[in-house]
Amino acid sequence: AGALELTRVAPLLGRLIRAEEARPGGEPVAVIGYSMWKNRYGGGANIIGTVIRVNGQPHSIVGVMPEGFLFPQNTQIWVPYRVDVLATRRSESPQLQVVGRLRDGVSPGMARADLNAIAKRIEAEHKETNEGMRASVVPYVEAFIGPEPTRLLYTMLGAVGFVLLIACANVANLLLERAAHRTKEVGIRTARGASRVAVVRQFLAEALILSMLGAVLGTGIAYFGVDAFNRAIADSQPPFFIDIRLHPPVLLFIVGVTLLASLFAGLLPAIQSARADINEILKDESRGASSLHIGKMSRALVVFEIALSCGLLVAAGLMTKSVTKLRNLDPGFDTGNLFTARIGFPAGYTDTLQQQQFFEQLVEKLANIPGARAASIASGIPGVNMQGRNIVPEGKTYERPQDQPNIRMLSVTPGFFQTYGLKVRQGREFNNADRIDAQPVAIVNQKFVDTHFAGQDPIGHRFRYGGGRDSLVWRTIVGVSPNVYSGDNERPWAETAFTPFSQNFTNFASMTVKTAGPPMAITTQVREAIASLNADLPIYWVFSMQEALARPTWFVRVFGTMFMIFGLIALFLAGIGLYAVMAFSVSRRTREVGIRMALGATGRDIVRLILGQGMFQLGVGLTLGLGMAAGVSQLLSLILFDVQPRDPAIFGGVVAVLAAAGLLACYVPARRATGVDPVVALRD
Repeated sequence: AGALELTRVAPLLGRLIRAEEARPGGEPVAVIGYSMWKNRYGGGANIIGTVIRVNGQPHSIVGVMPEGFLFPQNTQIWVPYRVDVLATRRSESPQLQVVGRLRDGVSPGMARADLNAIAKRIEAEHKETNEGMRASVVPYVEAFIGPEPTRLLYTMLGAVGFVLLIACANVANLLLERAAHRTKEVGIRTARGASRVAVVRQFLAEALILSMLGAVLGTGIAYFGVDAFNRAIADSQPPFFIDIRLHPPVLLFIVGVTLLASLFAGLLPAIQSARADINEILKDESRGASSLHIGKMSRALVVFEIALSCGLLVAAGLMTKSVTKLRNLDPGFDTGNLFTARIGFPAGYTDTLQQQQFFEQLVEKLANIPGARAASIASGIPGVNMQGRNIVPEGKTYERPQDQPNIRMLSVTPGFFQTYGLKVRQGREFNNADRIDAQPVAIVNQKFVDTHFAGQDPIGHRFRYGGGRDSLVWRTIVGVSPNVYSGDNERPWAETAFTPFSQNFTNFASMTVKTAGPPMAITTQVREAIASLNADLPIYWVFSMQEALARPTWFVRVFGTMFMIFGLIALFLAGIGLYAVMAFSVSRRTREVGIRMALGATGRDIVRLILGQGMFQLGVGLTLGLGMAAGVSQLLSLILFDVQPRDPAIFGGVVAVLAAAGLLACYVPARRATGVDPVVALRD
């Protein structure tokens, strides 16, 4: 009852849930969300007192929350949570999310210490259920987002930063070249009284104008890019408190980055020009004192660009391989013409016999829908929402529960393997005789056999689950199925066990129907079949099998595509940067090339000389970049699909691509240098 009060948000209409309504036997009431009030009830002020059915039970509406309030996570209806603590066994207590508000001056760490002291006292009193149990206190946003997305977003920010730094290095190089060609102008300005500050200010102003133009163009691109990104993640139902758009703080950040970019790009050319020796410049511009320093600075910037590009290209390569593997994924079963949806009885529903009868009748009704070829019910969908369980194979012991091997588990009805087009390789499938009062049995996949019964016939062997109500039940293996995709990025082909649905019953289940035509065409008939059995049970997560498999991995595709774009931009910019520096270097060495050729150097000698300089920069940049790429790839490991972070093919491919791009960028200016006429060069 106090959960909504913790938010300190007052209802738009009515009131919140009261303490007495959250006790067993309390009045069934409900608070609804703003959009539900507007869309379903027309926003009428007389909504208070209206009766609605929630989980099949009538509830009176007592309040409406303001627009945008969806606490704790995209919620539209709030009802009292009732539990009789004294009547609930400790081992069977439900799992809950606990929220609280810290006192002023109390950190999450201090609260965690307090709660862990309580946890230790409970552990001492109830060791059999609470051994090793400790409290975790984290800020609300962190709890609902988790560490992985946060880490991913910081990695993306780093990737964007890499691209920006590469672009800045390119602009700095171009400005350095421009400064080298303007040494005489700078010398004259200085001789006529311009201070070093004035020279620096002029170069920085030019860089700022370039940065501002880029920022305006980039903000325009970002406006459409953010809209496209929001559309791409809409189906993932992001938390309500995430609002991705160009907020004023974002625009301020853009201004700050623009100033930093102009400083980074313009400061080096400005300082180099301001430090030039006026006497040397005015005597002979072609041997300006700043040239040597500018050349060294340009080469250092190119090495920097190549290193950053290497890191980004490795990330792009790993993500490209992940996306390609996802698109070409063979989950081990036929995904065509499969309708899927989720259904379940509300929490606290205890009539197990009625539930069993409902699911048995539902399978028959689904199978009789016109166009349906097969139907089944399971605790989840292969590759989408398979439960993880620890197991103990017969004859093996483990000191601690965490040492027990973890597998994927599905409880399924007879006909499951037929619906998914799977053929049991060994033994038999489940049948109607595998009921709750029959011998507990299981079908395991080939990976399970290879891991736990290598070189043995698994039929007849037994195992039990390592925790839960059924942890003492030994299950006999009666069949071996092919491997199926588990939905786990780290273990896509994990060990899997299938048990009869009637022997491992769940309140919530997934239905799958194999159809002769387009699978989603039977959606209405499925709803009607369920309504004929229980009108209070809605279906949700209604997707074709192909869409159901694609949804959990949306972030790999979205962020993978973005990394590919970043990588291509980085390669393009690094190639241009290296080419610009080599072309600039060649143009500054026209007299030197002319003298070498006048003294007998051949075109091949000139190409080798210039290529050697470029390849040295490329080699140093690649060496630094590979070290950087190793760190970047490790950060990406959480979203890679069936790809090793240190994939040698990707690392080798990136080196080859950068080497080829670098060779081309060096060869064109080198080849052009061989066309220098020694007479013209010496006269210049």
